[in-house]
Amino acid sequence: MGRIFTGFAVALSLFLLHLAIVMPSHPAGLTIGRFLRPTWELPVVIIALASFRGSVLRGIVVFAAASLIVLRAADLGTYMAFSRPFNPLLDLHLLVSGWDLLAASIGRLAAIATLGGAGLTIMALAVVLWLSLARAARSARACRIAAALPVLALAASFALPGSTPFFATPVVAGQIARISRGVADLTEFTAALDSRPSRQPEFAALEGHDVVLAFVESYGRTFLDDPEFRALSRPRLQAIEARLADAGWSVASGWVAAPTRGGQSWLSHATFLSGLRVDSQIRHDRLMTSSYPSLNGDFGAAGWRTGAAMPAITLDWPEAGWYGYDMTLDAHTLGYRGKPFEWVTMPDQYTWSAMDRLLRGPGADMIEMALVTSHAPWTPLPEIVEWDAIGDGSIFDGTRRTGGTPREVWSDPARIRSQYALSLNYALEVTGQYIARQGADAVFFVLGDHQPAPLLTGQDAPPDVPIHVIAEDPTLLDRLPAQIFSAGMFPDPGASVIPMEDMRALIVDAFDAN
Repeated sequence: MGRIFTGFAVALSLFLLHLAIVMPSHPAGLTIGRFLRPTWELPVVIIALASFRGSVLRGIVVFAAASLIVLRAADLGTYMAFSRPFNPLLDLHLLVSGWDLLAASIGRLAAIATLGGAGLTIMALAVVLWLSLARAARSARACRIAAALPVLALAASFALPGSTPFFATPVVAGQIARISRGVADLTEFTAALDSRPSRQPEFAALEGHDVVLAFVESYGRTFLDDPEFRALSRPRLQAIEARLADAGWSVASGWVAAPTRGGQSWLSHATFLSGLRVDSQIRHDRLMTSSYPSLNGDFGAAGWRTGAAMPAITLDWPEAGWYGYDMTLDAHTLGYRGKPFEWVTMPDQYTWSAMDRLLRGPGADMIEMALVTSHAPWTPLPEIVEWDAIGDGSIFDGTRRTGGTPREVWSDPARIRSQYALSLNYALEVTGQYIARQGADAVFFVLGDHQPAPLLTGQDAPPDVPIHVIAEDPTLLDRLPAQIFSAGMFPDPGASVIPMEDMRALIVDAFDAN
């Protein structure tokens, strides 16, 4: 019985160590071949443990194995959410945002249980590995077997067609390299902040018009290009285009390359309004503490009142100081008296209505707004109500909603995709309705903030998002570059894609003079 138990302990320790070493950092590595691939590190670790007594080395091995699993799980998570690897220097703040989304989607107790279960799983693996390695290291047979393993492992790895030995250590080296690049990037970005726009624009062509910049959450190119989504997006955009044309509006559309994917919408807001590429939290934080002027600040200096409608802001938002709004309305000051839609604090239809009532007034306004109904988990979704009945939002009392619970939706990948598409269908419809009904004397810039998570787009999807410029005066749209913008709600698939950071200069160049 003792030999059987020892053999089991040896096999278990080999299995867990091998799992920690070969666990992939990218979703593309989740293949059977990856886990069958031999490594040189495994036999080296077993030989070292069998050759040296004491628990210090065993503790180091267990800690290293657990750390590798956590780091690679973090890489997998950020690849699936943002299509990039995890960076400890830049991404730790996402733990707070992730917790808020998880707790709002499945409930605080369920979120605590989920995170607690993940933590206990890692701890359990560490304990099991600690105990099994102790048994394996004491086994003389394990030591004799281990002595032959390095040669066998290396020979096998070289013998496999097209394969080379796998190294676990580059995982840690990659994390350190990303931290180093982040520090260098911050230095470069700080230098860019010293290079200010050369002139103060007057936006003479927009005189007398409100300017509304509306970011639509997760409105990416995939929604227009993917055949499954196109079955819903094409008729919706066609209907919006027809409604706007009947109401006397003209539309030009193009593609913009967002600085982020899957989340961190604030990076896109900062990129568009600064004219600088803000593709990391460290760049964003540095921008917010700078005196670099914002686009809405330029409009303010040119005579526009500036405001923001930000329904997703539920805590203090010191970043508003950099943007320089005359008035900032958040989840509390937008006056919503209805019920939230899980993470989504209020429906987009209410946000449009409150923006119109609280921010648009006599004279010219420049308003930035965030439309968040199409934010994950994309359920439940609000029903569209009569605009005159919206009021303070009390009509959204929990009865006017469709879709299942987040847990029900996220248990079925096909349903996730369906709910995502339906959320954008809603967001675009209420946007078109508002503009046709109440948008008079304004110019609208409506665009996606980023593509949705790679779960919906795939890992190789471009970062492009649609942008629609909507105006009653078609001559304003003639000022836009033809290689980027085409008439109607459908961007030309072959049109040039403009980086989002270039949109500030484009707007200045197009509308500064009469």
